[in-house]
Amino acid sequence: MRRLLVVLATTFLLAGCGTAASNGPAREGMRVENCGRTQVIAEPPRRVVSLNQHATEILLALGLGDRLVGAAYPDDRTPPASVAADYARVPLLAEEYPSAERILEAEPDLVVGGYSSAFDEGEGRGREALESKGIATLLLSESCATGPTGMPALLADIDMFGRVLGLRERASALAADIEGRVRAVERRLAGVPPVDVFVYDSGEQAAFTLGGHGVGNDALTRAGARNVFADVPEGFADVSWEQVAARAPRAIVLVDYLAKPVHDKRAYLEAHPLASGTPAVRAGRYSTVPLVELTEGIRFPDAVERLARDLHGA
Repeated sequence: MRRLLVVLATTFLLAGCGTAASNGPAREGMRVENCGRTQVIAEPPRRVVSLNQHATEILLALGLGDRLVGAAYPDDRTPPASVAADYARVPLLAEEYPSAERILEAEPDLVVGGYSSAFDEGEGRGREALESKGIATLLLSESCATGPTGMPALLADIDMFGRVLGLRERASALAADIEGRVRAVERRLAGVPPVDVFVYDSGEQAAFTLGGHGVGNDALTRAGARNVFADVPEGFADVSWEQVAARAPRAIVLVDYLAKPVHDKRAYLEAHPLASGTPAVRAGRYSTVPLVELTEGIRFPDAVERLARDLHGA
């Protein structure tokens, strides 16, 4: 009986060793360089929190599904139809940024930010603070760019998420669709002169507008527009109303999001002593574009198509 037990124990031990070997060597992790931080992510994250709507939409378009356990800071209530059903199922942690405690309650192993403001060290939800707790962090590249950025950064980030999350095929398909739609608009507009455009986000004492470094500026350019403040080295920035008048835009893009109704913005421009004299306001030539379309996300081609249609009928 003793010899039998030894034989059986040896057999089970060898079988166990064989099973481990068949699974291959342990994963050493994926090294990720993102916005000046280097992380090694051991395996595809299983519980992800996204802190801005445009980042959330990218993750859902990649098919993250139930692994997205929390979202925050919606800019509108109408996500694209392609992700709307999934978006509605994601728990909303906060209407703006959640507290660090609320994030930790969701037990994420990855937190994704769309804007650098998502990772506020003073609020306890900085990248270093989260990573010290074993939570990986990723930030969309537009928020840490030191120069002009656009569709290439978006496509690179989609590829990064695909690799980190184990969703490479979905990432490749999504990137191809985005690029294909944008290239189709560019072909239709080949040889068409650009229209000078002023983008009005908000502001009364000064105009908060789109500068030349953001993804939104790239969307305008590809849609046959010339941003009259493309020389401003920011994603968004304040400019004076005197500058707006001097640059005489021929069309105005009104940025749409929850905080302030678009009709109020248009009314303000039409009553403003300087803005009201611009060719755009005198002609009533406006295009309304959701903020989410002017930031890095899956709605980039929507912005290009919308602007091309509004400005050129193309």
